[in-house]
Amino acid sequence: MVKIEETKVKDIMTYGAITVPENTTVIEAVHILVEGGVHGVVVVNQRREPVGVVSEADIPKAFGRNFEDVKVTEIMHSPPEVIEIDKKVKYATEIMKNKHIHRLIVVDDSKEMRGILSLTDVIREIYRIARNMR
Repeated sequence: MVKIEETKVKDIMTYGAITVPENTTVIEAVHILVEGGVHGVVVVNQRREPVGVVSEADIPKAFGRNFEDVKVTEIMHSPPEVIEIDKKVKYATEIMKNKHIHRLIVVDDSKEMRGILSLTDVIREIYRIARNMR
């Protein structure tokens, strides 16, 4: 029986990620979150390197201001938390718990971004494992 703790990040992560440039406004990010049906986006610099993450939980940081004037760099979680693709999910969830975050940027051996591991990915895998045990 496979346990979630033994599963590797690469086996349950979401490959690819929705990215936005640093000059993206909060209102543009809100549109992407809602229309894309996602809970977070990766903020990248001009070299396409991840510099932060904006999640739904970050949006209230812009309250009281015009969302069209606030850049994602002002509300993003930075630096982004990163995990290697071959690490175990147990290690990933410990990082999430200790840092109070819900997603990690997944990188390969050359430190290139390959995707995202979110708490939603973990929960889906727990569900899949439980269903297969019936």
